[in-house]
Amino acid sequence: MAKLRKSWREKLHDSRDMPKVVEVTPEMSHRWGTGTVVIPAPLEVDGIMKSVPEGRIITINRIREKLAKKHNASFG
Repeated sequence: MAKLRKSWREKLHDSRDMPKVVEVTPEMSHRWGTGTVVIPAPLEVDGIMKSVPEGRIITINRIREKLAKKHNASFG
C-alpha cells in the first residue's frame, strides 16, 4: 500500500524535535563562520510571517535574526 504524501498543514504542524540549537559543523563553518545555528520549528517561522502587518514585508535575513535572538544562537 502506497504511503500518502503529507499535506502542507501536516508538515506545518510536524515539529519533530525542533526547535533546536546546534554547533556549526566544520563543513558549514567556511560559509557561515563559527558558533551555533538554530533550526526552527515550522510553526515558529509561520508565526513570524503572520506577525508582519499587512502591506509590509520581512526578509529571510530578518526572520533568521529574530530566530537566532529568540534561541540565543549565533545565527538562524
